[in-house]
Amino acid sequence: MSIKIIIADDHPIFLTGLKEVIEYEKQYEVIFSAKNGEEAVRMSEQLQPDVVILDIDMPVMNGLTAATEILRQNNSIQVILLTMHKVKDAFLHALELGVSGYVLKENAVTDIINSIQSVLKGQSYISPEMSSFLLHLKRNRMQTIDEQLKSLTPAEQKILKMIGSYKSTKEIADELFISEKTVSNHRMNMTKKLNLTGKNALLRFAIEQL
Repeated sequence: MSIKIIIADDHPIFLTGLKEVIEYEKQYEVIFSAKNGEEAVRMSEQLQPDVVILDIDMPVMNGLTAATEILRQNNSIQVILLTMHKVKDAFLHALELGVSGYVLKENAVTDIINSIQSVLKGQSYISPEMSSFLLHLKRNRMQTIDEQLKSLTPAEQKILKMIGSYKSTKEIADELFISEKTVSNHRMNMTKKLNLTGKNALLRFAIEQL
């Protein structure tokens, strides 16, 4: 059975090209191409896709607002945002909303299939160039450790830093020679200790604090 995907962008040529790239993979079917966020929200409710790919900058309703509405209707839908801009605040806002993927439009042709594959596995995806940009910002600012961080064990602090470097659960497990379940347990314990709630909350915290 094919994976159902809705895409939304206000540039018809880009939309057509994106559809062709996605459907080159036979298991993926673009069931609707929307020209704005409002249309994407309406058709997502009607068609119940597996994945919705939204441009952030669209008329009528932007991608962030559309993502909010789509996830409110059905939070099992995996939402990927496309953007032309390397802007930290928009990225953090997207994480807060529960968006699973964040892809730079300049890299969409090479990144979009990887992003779809990742979010369907329940993993977050960030364009490598966006990751590099955010890591550069992080290195150039003073790091502060608040009282919450002091409640974490040395092992948890190490894993938190790795999360903040955009490493997946599997990558962390492989690097530390522990099981993925152990990493997941550490993530759950850290989330409780730090009083975090919401999808991607631990990743957001790691990016902001470390």
